Amino acid sequence: MSEELLQTIPQQIGKYTYYRLGATTLDQLKNHGIIGKKNYGSLKTKKPDGLVVYHGQVKVVVEYKQPQELKTKRLVDKAIAQEIEVAKALCKILVVTDGSKSYWINALNGEPIRDPKGNELRTVFHPFVVKNTVNLEFLIGEVDASIDKDNSTIRSAKLIDPTPLATRLWQTIWVATGKSPVKCLYNVVELFIFKFLSDLKVLDEDISFAKIYQKAQGNAEDGLDFYARNTRKKIYQLFPQGADGTTIINGTIFVNEKGDANLSQSILFLRSLEHLQRYTEDFGSLTKIDKQFKTKLYESFLKQEVEALGQYFTPRKVIQSVIRMAGADSPQYQFDGKRICDPFCGVGGFPLELLNMNERMRECYVPDHTGKITVPFTLHGFDKGFEREDERTIILAKANMLIYLAEILFANPKCSRQFAEVFNGTFRLFKDNLGTFGHIIKDEGEKYDLILSNPPYVTRGSSIIKEEIRKTPRTANEYPVNALGLEGLSIEWIIRTLKRGGRTYLIVPDGIFGRIGGKKLRNYILDECYLDAIVSLPVRTFFANWEHTYILVLTKKNRPEDVQTEPVFTYIATSIGEKLTSVKREEIEDDDLPEMENLYKLFMADKQRAKALVEPQSGRCKIQEISRFRDEMHWVVNRWWTKDELRAINALDSNTTTSLHEVDQLLIALKKAAEEYNNYMADINLSDKPVVAVELGRKDLFKLFIGKRVLTKDVTTDASRVPVYSANVRTPMGYIERSNIDDFTRPAVLWGIDGNFEFSIMPRGIVYASTDHCGTIRILSDAIDPEYLLYALHVSRIEEDFDRSFRASLTLMKKFSVLIPVKKDGSLDIDEQKKIAKQFIGSQERLAKMNEIKAKLDEVYGHYVGTMNVS
Repeated sequence: MSEELLQTIPQQIGKYTYYRLGATTLDQLKNHGIIGKKNYGSLKTKKPDGLVVYHGQVKVVVEYKQPQELKTKRLVDKAIAQEIEVAKALCKILVVTDGSKSYWINALNGEPIRDPKGNELRTVFHPFVVKNTVNLEFLIGEVDASIDKDNSTIRSAKLIDPTPLATRLWQTIWVATGKSPVKCLYNVVELFIFKFLSDLKVLDEDISFAKIYQKAQGNAEDGLDFYARNTRKKIYQLFPQGADGTTIINGTIFVNEKGDANLSQSILFLRSLEHLQRYTEDFGSLTKIDKQFKTKLYESFLKQEVEALGQYFTPRKVIQSVIRMAGADSPQYQFDGKRICDPFCGVGGFPLELLNMNERMRECYVPDHTGKITVPFTLHGFDKGFEREDERTIILAKANMLIYLAEILFANPKCSRQFAEVFNGTFRLFKDNLGTFGHIIKDEGEKYDLILSNPPYVTRGSSIIKEEIRKTPRTANEYPVNALGLEGLSIEWIIRTLKRGGRTYLIVPDGIFGRIGGKKLRNYILDECYLDAIVSLPVRTFFANWEHTYILVLTKKNRPEDVQTEPVFTYIATSIGEKLTSVKREEIEDDDLPEMENLYKLFMADKQRAKALVEPQSGRCKIQEISRFRDEMHWVVNRWWTKDELRAINALDSNTTTSLHEVDQLLIALKKAAEEYNNYMADINLSDKPVVAVELGRKDLFKLFIGKRVLTKDVTTDASRVPVYSANVRTPMGYIERSNIDDFTRPAVLWGIDGNFEFSIMPRGIVYASTDHCGTIRILSDAIDPEYLLYALHVSRIEEDFDRSFRASLTLMKKFSVLIPVKKDGSLDIDEQKKIAKQFIGSQERLAKMNEIKAKLDEVYGHYVGTMNVS
């Protein structure tokens, strides 16, 4: 590869890729697959200054001239004449520019390209910094679709953007019903789908929008009743439910649970139809929808309600950036045979935006002459729920997929059932409490090549899920890490479900990287995967959510024993092209994501040289050695920049300071978490059954022993070896070649001989080692639950007032007593133990959440006070 191509960072103009060149010949470009493989004859040594490429085809040749070279018409004509043959050999469009003025030329005939009014096109194409990419992308598409050797004028057919219509519909329903923004959205989507299917001619005339509107004008109740009894039922027939019982509509304001008309809302129904009718009169039908609308349809409503954000919504700009990082938007993306998944898909943002950005993938959904749709890749989105309310996210995802494939359905209106099969095959609702966590995939061929996801970030309620996982045979042994919160379970599921060599791009909270208890999960990640990248996103990326989030990129190892030697890409973004402090999230020019994407791609292309080639290009980027991730107690990469470095990239304020509003939000969150903890503790009904005091020295129940001395020289950071525990029983001190313990068939509880006198559980089958500062209580009886023993030890420790001054020697620990529930016959009551243990774990999770928020509050309040003291 030429040195220029190696160092060039391609820029995105929407779906197009722009290469800024100048020193690379056509022959070199051809050899590296950037332009078509053909004989360019005498032009092969020509060096274009820039190329806009799509689907492996050049769309625009850009020629840069100094301003003095374009001062007169004669000089402009000369510049065009010099490059017209190169452009003609590659594409239809030539742009000659000096950065402040541009000339758009039809390369097929040498004429100036003109806008629909006949004026010469003068839109500036800056050769070095591509800005206003949405308009430029649209313009290139218009020009390319319009011009030929006989025509140099744009024939514009602008796509419509029905966002104002959807907003008016939502506001009308919201004001009239007082329902939450999200619940109103389901009904907006249903009405939108109704009008959409009518315009596409999927619905017959006698049940279409025009017919219903006419009836409702005469009598609103008749119109709504006719819609419920005829049109709505027909939509269900045209788009049958999938195996999960869901399809593309599920409004609950205009009809009741049985689907009968809710006549009390007939006037609201009529007003809604009037909005749709007026829009049609002003802008035309909904047959050709601007793709930007497709990305904004749910975003504009979901951001109205803070409660909905975590469950339903990942910002479009972040989704698009992640897809570009994965290279899945590229026309060169090899998707045949690929299996792609979002296991926690919500309204389908990742899978659907992938189709929106990759036209070749979307075109695969065109039915053949028999009406059959055969897609050469697998695209899945999963969600969970067992109540009617829970079905709505999947229904929104299926409805959104209908809109994303609008143009294809418009050309094939009689293939509704085939499209329904596609929607139902893409999105699936698991109707049980475990949801995706219960969907265990063991066949390597059924696992996924690419997983894109924003997993759930909650610790609340995770104890219930974990308990069900333990009790369910198919999942009992599938989550050995057992990290805190659903995000830990999510990462375990994703890593286990990736194919060997597969890659995942995840949006994760900072708790995973910073939580001391997360070390086990981080070690699991390093054991199973190559750590490719961690990208810090700005605070407030997720609207009112104060969580600091990151993009985590992992590649599943081909063999678990393989050891990563390559470095890790880290980056700090402080802007995503939106005003993060505004409720409306207005678009702004400041956007770090394009630079991040390009530097990441350059890093992935040559990791060995990345330190020298990539890192110097931006102060936001650091290439970190993998050893740092093994040695450090956290992965919060922001802390690996100095204050001066953060200040230089304007990241000190955006990443380390906060506003009084954010402090208030955290105080509210802390109050809510404390109330939840107190309510939970008040509901706990600790056993009033008889208990017996049992000494740990009982040889029929326990075996106690102390570990052996481990020399420092024998301890490594190689996480593929055996973890060794010392006084800190929560986190291994390192790793050694082989264990000094001979039996792992029974569960155990570790205790620290000195230090903080803490305990932790080691499940059966987990291989570990221990030093002479770590003791083990091996549980010999199935009548003792390990988690209950952990609880009982904590209680006894508090009652006995043990602290750092107490040295928990083997002799003393054998005399240590715990209280265990017993049945009427005096035998140990395992069921009661498990009940109490479950309550204890639930309280600890709620306490951990409360402490996590408090720590965050301490951090951001300190930054706030520091900001206030800056003169």
